[in-house]
Amino acid sequence: MEEPLVQNDQLEAINSDRSKRSTSSNGKFTKYLLLSLLVAAFGSAFQFGWSTAIFNTPSKVIEEFYRNVYKERNGEEMSDDLFNTYWSVTNGLLPFGGIFGGISSGFLGDYAGRKNGLLIVNIFVLISTVLNVISKFVKSYETIMVSRFFTGVYCGLFSGILPLYLSECPPKNLRGTVGTMNQLSIVFGILVANVLGLPELLGTEKLWPVLVAFSFIPALTHIFLLFFPESPKYLFMKRNDKLGAELALKKFRNGNELLVNEELDELEQEKEKLSLEPQVKWGDFLSKENLRRPLVVALVIQISQQFSGINAVIFYSTKIFENAGLTGSWPIYGTIIIGIVQILMTFVCMAIVDRAGRRILLLTGMIGMSVFSFILAFTRIWGEPGSWLNYMTVVAAIFYIVFFSIGPGAIPWLITSELFGSDSRGKATSLAVFINWFSNFIVTVSFPFIESAIGSYSFIVFGVLLIFFSVFMLLFVPETKNKTIEEIVDMFKRKTIFFPNSN
Repeated sequence: MEEPLVQNDQLEAINSDRSKRSTSSNGKFTKYLLLSLLVAAFGSAFQFGWSTAIFNTPSKVIEEFYRNVYKERNGEEMSDDLFNTYWSVTNGLLPFGGIFGGISSGFLGDYAGRKNGLLIVNIFVLISTVLNVISKFVKSYETIMVSRFFTGVYCGLFSGILPLYLSECPPKNLRGTVGTMNQLSIVFGILVANVLGLPELLGTEKLWPVLVAFSFIPALTHIFLLFFPESPKYLFMKRNDKLGAELALKKFRNGNELLVNEELDELEQEKEKLSLEPQVKWGDFLSKENLRRPLVVALVIQISQQFSGINAVIFYSTKIFENAGLTGSWPIYGTIIIGIVQILMTFVCMAIVDRAGRRILLLTGMIGMSVFSFILAFTRIWGEPGSWLNYMTVVAAIFYIVFFSIGPGAIPWLITSELFGSDSRGKATSLAVFINWFSNFIVTVSFPFIESAIGSYSFIVFGVLLIFFSVFMLLFVPETKNKTIEEIVDMFKRKTIFFPNSN
């Protein structure tokens, strides 16, 4: 029994020494690093946001397309019940496809690589875009439905692989800032899709095929990834390509030898440690506590993002502005304002995540969302047409989005990749993304029925869930800011998770 204790003492000493040496230099954004990350994020996360929101503002035009095609085929009007069924299926197929893409993302990211994995996903982008474009000309809403499934597949793949690339390329003191690029690109994609989908621009009966064809642009942007290196960590840990990892680090760090050597040393020691342990299998996430505990944390964080009610608020945003007395296209403009607020607050998150830390931003966001969920519920329950409470509903919706953007929007994708070592990160990310999309599917499909059954009280349900998630974050989520993976894993092993800042 003495030998393991000695090994543990030696490991702690090594970790402590490495932690001290890592503070001797801080990584900075180089032009090469920043450009590679922007290309990866624009081609993936922007595509994600764009594709999910592409039918938001021109929804009435697409709805009319469904009805006209049905009438031409059957010689009669489509009933509202049948249309609602078709429209629900169309919306539900996106998160359903995301489930398949999410669970496959870790395998593709490990097998093909982070960079090549992102490039391969564009096959599904091309399939989906072609189906969307031709649907009007072949007069088939079924092609739109199939397209939405493929859209979900590539969004699920992107949401699993991109965070791996974003977390493994920058130095650890910039991981938080870079990680928020994912969410920033998503909300920017949503905003651009909503703006271009306005009836004054491309959201018309004639031009909506042009709108959906724009998905080709982010896909083509990914071609530039061919000129950037693969993730250094992936090359070192998965491909055993130390020279390739060193060359990639030198490019990303602009030749900073001190920083390159420190990071190579960390990778070497992580690999040494992993070589002494058996290869991680899927069953290990249930049988091994040091994997099970961070997996539970990662999964609950992903569930909390979707069951916070964020999609319900976005879904109801146009209705909120209509109830506040806005008419014509102004409710749609109100939805665009919410998108602008999301972008601005995601910039705030990007600016402070590596200073404040992940855990405090998650907690702040969850608590704030809970408060404004209850306000949304009460103002909707008691508000009447023209009432001042309707304006409070608008304010509550905006502040709800503010708190979502501060933490729960960006950090779940970032922190999941930080909780696991290279041997388990791909599989753990697959499970986390799968759960995120499965939760998204449940909320998307069930919310209209919940809203129909209990109306405005639905946001009380979200408020209660957010209280539970806040307590969970407080008790179980560790702070991963500026910590090596060995320090995070050791935190779980020593069961210091209730005291995230302990040494």
